[in-house]
Amino acid sequence: MLDKLWNKDFSLIIIVQVLALFGNAILSFALPLYILDISGSPALFGTVLALSFVPLIVMSPVGGVIADRGKKQRIMFCLDVITSVIIVLYIVASEFVAAVVPIVIVKLIALNVVQGLYMPTTMSSVPFLVSADKLVPANAIANSVFSLSNIIGPIIAGILYAAFGLFPILVASFVIFVIAAIIDLFIRIPFKKQNSQSSIMRMLKNDLSQCARFALKEKPILGKVGLVMFLFGIPSTGMIIVGLPVLITQTLGMYMGLFGLSQGIMMGGGLLGGILAGTLEKRLTIQKAHLSLLLCSIAIAPIGLAFLFAAPTNITYIIITLSGTLIMMTTQIVVIQILAFIQLETPKELVGKILAIAMSLMLGSYPVGQFLFGVLLERFAALPWLVMFIAVFMSGIIAAYSRKHFRKIAANVLKKQGRTAETV
Repeated sequence: MLDKLWNKDFSLIIIVQVLALFGNAILSFALPLYILDISGSPALFGTVLALSFVPLIVMSPVGGVIADRGKKQRIMFCLDVITSVIIVLYIVASEFVAAVVPIVIVKLIALNVVQGLYMPTTMSSVPFLVSADKLVPANAIANSVFSLSNIIGPIIAGILYAAFGLFPILVASFVIFVIAAIIDLFIRIPFKKQNSQSSIMRMLKNDLSQCARFALKEKPILGKVGLVMFLFGIPSTGMIIVGLPVLITQTLGMYMGLFGLSQGIMMGGGLLGGILAGTLEKRLTIQKAHLSLLLCSIAIAPIGLAFLFAAPTNITYIIITLSGTLIMMTTQIVVIQILAFIQLETPKELVGKILAIAMSLMLGSYPVGQFLFGVLLERFAALPWLVMFIAVFMSGIIAAYSRKHFRKIAANVLKKQGRTAETV
């Protein structure tokens, strides 16, 4: 059974992952977008988004420990049920509570606590569901779902919010998580009980200490690349998730429907990036991943130039959309390459925790970038080009810094294959 890539259990877990991760990502962006819509404040929009990501970052390592020690199928079922209940409670509470911002923040925090536990569980299940020779494509598929959910989820949220508003998204999300919980009941994931006689806090401390030793001493390149992705994520995610909605709906004064259209096109760029990462694996080597980051940095510059030279509104809108599409594509390629490398280099008994820490580092850049660019776009509302060039400068410096680390990863991979960089 395991010799097939798309066996029953792997297929079901990918379906559940798509439902749960995209469902959460859509909700986690639609609610702050609602705040931007009713308040008109980029700073508040960015702050609410930033606050919502904190529990996701904090809980991911905890989720990794639970995933490695508990029955993954049971964990997934419980979390999908809890998310469904949270959605219902929010709908009910919103009818009686007039303070919109606090209730949105509470809802987002609750959602992302659950999500922080959920992601390591699904991603660490992959090595148990396919044979070793199918691990690379299986990981690529699972990584694509995770990466696309965080990048494209907000885009889908923008499209749906522009078309239908918030309430239908809440109802549809409830249905999605109920379906995911039902599918969970049919998944079978092998389980080997680990020694857990100590307290939960001691277990958590010991497991995370073990992961820290692995990532910093045994495989120090993992920690260095995690730092690179954290730093690069600040300007890139700040631009995509906060900058583009503000530029289109407020700076250009366009209606929400055009923002949704732009988001849809950018979603296509993210999907294309995922396809290219899988089909052009040999050409898109991780040794040259810094070039993808550099291209991503350069892609922001045309947006700044359009505002600096006061290009017509429609032309600026097209430039924003095309630049955002290129950013989405290149970022997606690099993220998939990095996550696949981490999974291949990590022992099975650590994969849940190491992935959780890697995801925490990547996601840790989200609140920083969202808050920073929300404040910058409000402070320099009359000078949007200045904010764009700040993003170009930040991301360009980090892309250049990343070169030596990606070359070390490539050298490590080639060494395992009995080759050198000169033979490639």
